[in-house]
Amino acid sequence: MGHSHNSIKVLAGVASAAGFLLVTSEAASAKTVTVKANDTVWSIAKKNSVSVQTIEKLNNIKKNKNNQDLIFVGQKLTITQKNSSSTTATKAKAPTATASQTSSATTVKQSTQNTYKVKSGDTLSKIASAYDTTVTKLKSLNKLKSDTIYVGQQLKVSGTAATTTAKQEDHVDFTSASSTSTSSATSASSSKNTDDSSSSTASTTSVTSLAVKLAGENIPYVWGGSSLKGMDCSGLVAYVYKHTTGISLPHNTVAQESYVSTHSVGKAVPGDILFWGSKGSTYHDAIYIGNNQYVAAPTPGQNVQIETISKYLMPSFAGTVK
Repeated sequence: MGHSHNSIKVLAGVASAAGFLLVTSEAASAKTVTVKANDTVWSIAKKNSVSVQTIEKLNNIKKNKNNQDLIFVGQKLTITQKNSSSTTATKAKAPTATASQTSSATTVKQSTQNTYKVKSGDTLSKIASAYDTTVTKLKSLNKLKSDTIYVGQQLKVSGTAATTTAKQEDHVDFTSASSTSTSSATSASSSKNTDDSSSSTASTTSVTSLAVKLAGENIPYVWGGSSLKGMDCSGLVAYVYKHTTGISLPHNTVAQESYVSTHSVGKAVPGDILFWGSKGSTYHDAIYIGNNQYVAAPTPGQNVQIETISKYLMPSFAGTVK
């Protein structure tokens, strides 16, 4: 499904009692798809009539040691991106003024630079739309190599907001502000149930997103570690769940078993924990991200990385955090 938003800039005011407003409309659109089980960049490219190279470039996709594109279930991939603009002239009436009251209204375009904390259900497209910017600019500003973001992440945002200021002698109108506040509160209340119902899916996406991000941060294996300076297998799992879902998992594979409902590896879904070893005596675990891949802190001398499930080192079972 594509995504687009419009930014309207007022470039000229009222020229006379019957003047014109010159309005420029800028539109940015990007078609995105969500990766499903068994998808590959090649199959997605073929289905959408674009080249593999285009998808790789738009999403800064990395390859594994077998020269395969690294994507995961639930990931949103940008397929095409276009920008267009148009200018229209609209006839407008000049405001009236009386001798006892003077008023003026000015629409100005203000630049903003701030930070935004990613919340459950957020995407770069949503954030870009809210701050009147583009996904490309957000990625550039935050040096993101893909559209992957995670809950709690602090993003620099840059955009524009049209602000209308009104000045009127001896009168301040609070009606609009009151109405807007009430409307916002009602909207927030009505959307709460929807947010709650989708929180599980959002959490799963956040778990895989952060795990994939950590795989690109050159974090070394450190026995007993659970920070960005170094982590071991259960430390990685505990770190990801703590920073995405708020769940505090113990720093031990056997202890982590008691926090999951177990099932076969074949039934694993993105966000599940994969375990190696018999139940009650596991010795290794990792986070499943879909498409037969997982993120792990393998062994001393290696960094946190994305690996592919192999029959030579097959996980013993999978578990979904309760």
